[in-house]
Amino acid sequence: MRAANVAGMTPARARKRWPAPSGAAVIIPLGRVLIVLAMLGVWHWASGRLVAPIWISDPVDVAARIRTWLGDGTLSRNLGATAAAWAGGFAIGGIAGILVGFVLGVAPVADRVLAPYLAALYGLPKLALLPLLVIAFGIGLQSKIALVAVVIFFITLQATRDGVRDIDPDLIANLRIMGARRRELLAKVLLPATLPWIYNGLRISVSITLVTTVGGEVLSSNRGLGYLIASSAARFDTAGVFAAAVVLIVISLAVNALLTRTEASSSAWRGR
Repeated sequence: MRAANVAGMTPARARKRWPAPSGAAVIIPLGRVLIVLAMLGVWHWASGRLVAPIWISDPVDVAARIRTWLGDGTLSRNLGATAAAWAGGFAIGGIAGILVGFVLGVAPVADRVLAPYLAALYGLPKLALLPLLVIAFGIGLQSKIALVAVVIFFITLQATRDGVRDIDPDLIANLRIMGARRRELLAKVLLPATLPWIYNGLRISVSITLVTTVGGEVLSSNRGLGYLIASSAARFDTAGVFAAAVVLIVISLAVNALLTRTEASSSAWRGR
């Protein structure tokens, strides 16, 4: 039994199993805010008391650094480079992975032939490919896009393939007996049933691809949030390192919220 398909449920159904208690609309966001405030308070108190500021900086200094970067254009310039590399690779690799995942999901023989090779490539640390990609595409934006595309390709491929294979084959057979065409099966069965798996793979990919993008920029780039982290660390500027990390966290949360909202809209569409 697949971990994402507990008790025969798709990821979307599994999340809906336990109803939220009354007052959750207030308790949940309030609890999240209190946790963040408590963490910031402990961080501010510990800086200079328990741990030297050179190691963990201070949230006040981090906020000041972000404000400075916003004022002089440093943040917008480097954030734009990271966003372009991440979004380009995310789109290219995600679309390719979904398409190949559908093909392998409906072609079990091809899936079995390619399975060991895909498993070997999936387990390969993708940052190890960066030197080859730099040789092929240069140190600029293209090599980072290619690196991110390779990472998300395998994640979305696995998620899409598992989603297609999770569909009851008897349902497909019965619909074919009733005269359903391939296009109708794709639009009304395969795609709606696989969407929760695809969104789950995309959500998992957000943080992984962001880490990959920043890691690539740390190793070989002259701009981007990864470059800001590397240059700040080289100057022992802990506030700069944490400031870039905070920006990455905000981006990850925003993209995950967008995916969740999009999935909710697609769920309404599937329910029609």
